Amino acid sequence: MKKKIKIKCDVVVVGSGPGGATIARELTLKGKNVIILEWGKDNPPGARIVLDPFKYLGGIGMRKKIILKTKNNSMEMFRGITTGGCTMAYAGLAGEPLMDKFSEYGFDLSKEVEEIKKEIAIQPLPDKLIGPRGKLIMKSAVELGLEWKKIDRLFKDPGKCKFGDNSYYLGDRTGSRWCARDWVMDAVNNGASLMNETYCEEVIIEGDKAVGVIATDRTGRKIEIGADKVVLAAGGIGSPIILQRSGIFEAGRSFCNIPCVLAFGYADRRLKPCKEQIGQGGIFLEEDGIGLFDCTLAMLHYKIKAAKASKFSKVFKAGKVLTVLVEIEDESDGSISLTGEIVKTMSEEEQFKINKGMILAWKILKNAGAKDIWFSDLGGSHLAATCKIGDVVDSNLKTRTDNLYVADASVLPKLMAIPPVLTIVALAKRLSKRLFRDVNVNSQ
Repeated sequence: MKKKIKIKCDVVVVGSGPGGATIARELTLKGKNVIILEWGKDNPPGARIVLDPFKYLGGIGMRKKIILKTKNNSMEMFRGITTGGCTMAYAGLAGEPLMDKFSEYGFDLSKEVEEIKKEIAIQPLPDKLIGPRGKLIMKSAVELGLEWKKIDRLFKDPGKCKFGDNSYYLGDRTGSRWCARDWVMDAVNNGASLMNETYCEEVIIEGDKAVGVIATDRTGRKIEIGADKVVLAAGGIGSPIILQRSGIFEAGRSFCNIPCVLAFGYADRRLKPCKEQIGQGGIFLEEDGIGLFDCTLAMLHYKIKAAKASKFSKVFKAGKVLTVLVEIEDESDGSISLTGEIVKTMSEEEQFKINKGMILAWKILKNAGAKDIWFSDLGGSHLAATCKIGDVVDSNLKTRTDNLYVADASVLPKLMAIPPVLTIVALAKRLSKRLFRDVNVNSQ
C-alpha cells in the first residue's frame, strides 16, 4: 500500500479555472501559502486544432465527457479539465455581470469589475480584424433593426490577435487571449504549488469546520492537505460532487446551463478565409433571455457538425457558410447526482425562447442572402447553479461549514444568455479579499 502524503498550507484551491486561478493568484501575491489541485494535465496553448479537444476537453477518448440528458432532448457538453479550465476552450467573450442580480443578495461587484479591467484588457476586436462573415451578419442584423454590436473580449495582449487564425477558440496560439492559466502561472511564479492530475475526493471536516481535503494523484496515492481555508473551484459538476461526498447533500439539487443552437446558411460566393473569431458581434436581448452571435467554426468543426446532421452535401461548403449562434437564459430546474449524472427538463418557456432565437437567426441569415438554412441539435455550455448563492452558499460564497467556500460558476443563481467568465472572476476577487483578512486573523 502506498503511504499517504500529508502537507499543509494556508489555502487549498480545488480547480484552476477562472475562479480558482483568481483566488490562488490574489492570495499568493499577498504572501499566502496556496496549493492548487487540478484534475487535468497542464496543457500550454500550442497544439493544432485537431488535437485541442483531446488536450482541453477531457483527454484521449473524451473519458470525462458529459452527456446532458433531458426528457425531451439530449445535450452534449464538455468540461474544461486542464490548467485554466474552461478558459482554455472558450472564445474569450466578456459579458458584464448583471449587478441587479447580485444586489438581491446584498452585495455589489462593480469595484471588482473595475479592478479586473485594470489587469485584463477588455475590448472588442478592432474593425480590421472583423471578417467577411462577421460583417455580413452584422449588416443584416442592423438592417432588421437589431442593435448588433461588437462584443467585448478578455485580452492578455490585443496586439497579438490577428485575422485568419481562429485558434482563438481552442488553445489560443497567438498569445492574445486572456485565460485563467495565465493567472495560475502568476500564482506558481509567486510561490503557489500546482498539483496536476490530482483529483479531490472530499473535504476533511472536523466538527463544523473544514480543515483540508483528501486527494488522489495519478499513481493512486492518497494526499491529505491540511489548510486553514478550503476553496472549491472545480466547476458546475466537480464542486457539488465534492460537497456531496463531504456531507453537504443540498449541493447539486439545482442545475442550469446555457442551451444553444447553431443556425447555418450559405452565401452565393466563397467567403474565404474561413478562419474568423467566434463572436465578433452579437446582441443580448435581456428581456427575452436570448443572445445571438456570429459563430464561424473552424473548418474541421463545421464538417463534423454537417456530417452529424446528415448534411453530407454541405460538408465541403465551409467556404460559403454563414453561422449564427443562438443562446438562451436557462432556469435552474435541473439536478446532478453524486456520480455526475445530470437531469434537466426543457420547460415550455425555454423551448419558446430557443424557437424565437432560431427564428431571429433564420431572419438574419435570410436577409444576408443565405440559402439552404438549417439548424444543429440542441447543445449547452456553462454548467452552473449547482451550489447557488442563497441555497448552498451565502453571499460570501461560504457553505454552512466554516472555512469552506465555493468560487466558480456553480454559485451563480441562474444564467442569462451572457458568457459568465468575467462574473466568476469578479466573485472570486471579492472572496479573495475576505479570505486574506480571515487567514491573517487566524495566524495572529
